[in-house]
Amino acid sequence: MSSKQYPEAAYFNRPVGAQLLRHYARRNAVRHATPLLPSFADIAKMLAWVPALFERKPGTARQH
Repeated sequence: MSSKQYPEAAYFNRPVGAQLLRHYARRNAVRHATPLLPSFADIAKMLAWVPALFERKPGTARQH
């Protein structure tokens, strides 16, 4: 049987508006710290394996 998780006591003393402001402040901090696009270095790492897709191994020439 699982125990129920109760909120901290300070939660009950804080007005709803203050709770929402705290929630949105935390959410915005995470959103602004996370880049929308990967960096150029990250893109280069992701694409580094692409040339390997087009390399031919010796002895695997096409048969016509």
